[in-house]
Amino acid sequence: MSRLGKYRSLKLGSSEKSSEIRANALWRVIAFLIDAVIIRLSIEFAAFVLHRLGLISQGWMEYLGSYLAEGLAPLRGGALSLQEILIITSFQDLTIHLIYSTVFLTYFIVLESGNGWGKTIGKMIFKMEVRDRRGDRISLKKSFLRNITKYLLRLPLIGVVFGLIESVLLIMYSTRTGDLLADTKVVSTAKKGPFDWFTGSN
Repeated sequence: MSRLGKYRSLKLGSSEKSSEIRANALWRVIAFLIDAVIIRLSIEFAAFVLHRLGLISQGWMEYLGSYLAEGLAPLRGGALSLQEILIITSFQDLTIHLIYSTVFLTYFIVLESGNGWGKTIGKMIFKMEVRDRRGDRISLKKSFLRNITKYLLRLPLIGVVFGLIESVLLIMYSTRTGDLLADTKVVSTAKKGPFDWFTGSN
C-alpha cells in the first residue's frame, strides 16, 4: 500500500494504536499559524533586547521592521522576493532571511522531536502531538525531514504552489509532504477535540 493510502481515514490503521485519532486538518493549520506568530514575535523581541543592549543599531531595527512587514505577514516574514533569490541585492535582506529561516526551522525541528516536547506550542494548545508509525515520539532526523519542506512555503511562487499541494494533502489524507517524507503523523492526544464543546460533538 502506498503511503498516501495509509492516510485516507482519520482513524489509524490496524498496525497502529487503535486509541489514536489523527489530528483535525483545520486545527493543524491554525496551530501552524499560532506557531508562525510566536516565531515572528520572538525574533522581534530578541532584536529589541539586543538593540537596547547596544548590539543592534537603530537602522537595523527599522530595516527589520519594514522587512518583516512585507509579504504575507506574519507567515512570510523575512522571505526573500523572487528578484532577491535570483540576484541577492542586499546583505541585510540575506542576513534577515537566513536568521529567520534558521529560527523558523529550528523551532519546529527541536520541539516536535523526542528531544523536545513532541509538539510545538500551537499543537500543544490544540492537544496534538507528532508521532512515528509505531506511535512513538520522533527522532531529530525524522523531525528534520518532516519540517524541512516548510521552508518552501516561504519562497515566492513556489510557496503558493506548494501551499496548495499541502492543503490538498491535509484535506484528503490528513497529512502533508513532510509526514510522507518522514513517515510520521500528527495525532490528537485528547478524547475530544479542542472545540467539540462548541460544536456539540460527543
